[in-house]
Amino acid sequence: MQYIDLLKDIGLKATPQRLCILKTLAKHTHPTIDELYDEIKKDYPSISLATVYKNLGTLLDCGLVTEVLRPNLKSKFDIKEKPHIHIVCKKCGYVKDCDCETSDLKNYHKILEKNTNTKIDDLNITAFVDDCQNCKN
Repeated sequence: MQYIDLLKDIGLKATPQRLCILKTLAKHTHPTIDELYDEIKKDYPSISLATVYKNLGTLLDCGLVTEVLRPNLKSKFDIKEKPHIHIVCKKCGYVKDCDCETSDLKNYHKILEKNTNTKIDDLNITAFVDDCQNCKN
């Protein structure tokens, strides 16, 4: 994915910090803010946690990144490269991507807009399970 063009297309400057966050999220599956920060510090030792928070917030606000909420645990973050559903284990907090037909999500989006008589800007679907394969092993 061309992150520089992606940022410019939505009116954001392609700063090294933003590019690094996007690239790190693309490489690492659902990090917490602390995991993201630790990974970024390997390449940018002088970056501050505040800078990561600020830029991650900007990327969340513009819809390039999504926050995956987990009961009683820190949120995880994911880059929005393609539509998918998040499966979250309520027991251990594990987050798994579940690919689905893009057309199914688009149809669901349209149905929700019709039923609520409003425009839905963003559709994020998270399914919660009582336990996962990690818990069972």
